[in-house]
Amino acid sequence: MSKKLSLQQQIKTLDENWKRALADYHNLTKRIESDKKDFVKLATVQIISKFISSLDVLELAATHSQDPGIHMAVKQLQQAVAEEGLEEIVPAVGDKYDHFLHECTETVLGENQDTIAELVFKGYKINDYVIRPAKVKVFIKTSWAKSSALIWEPPTLV
Repeated sequence: MSKKLSLQQQIKTLDENWKRALADYHNLTKRIESDKKDFVKLATVQIISKFISSLDVLELAATHSQDPGIHMAVKQLQQAVAEEGLEEIVPAVGDKYDHFLHECTETVLGENQDTIAELVFKGYKINDYVIRPAKVKVFIKTSWAKSSALIWEPPTLV
């Protein structure tokens, strides 16, 4: 009788181990698929980020040129990177400043605190990953230089 109980316990242990191993295998395959997708996204971001400066130059050239070939090249490049998920970050004047999407290059005195005063350079993102934040000027209500509490004065030497 004890041999029978021992064998049943052994079967139960082997069954539990088999189920655990199968679950681990399924989790591993899911993780590998997730890692593959993340790798493809990262590779896409790396490649497209190298094209952004060229896209900026081509867009600038297109604004100063009447050559239809340049306009066509810009349109094709914009379409190609958009198909890969690239989105422009182009905030309008008056939009709320978002430090995740925007980089403040300068502050300007104004009434609308923490709103966009001017777009300096547009930014780019793929899905929620910001490749380059939009460079903007931001309104502030008071001048940092005129606020006496914020001026640092060096200590006097005795």
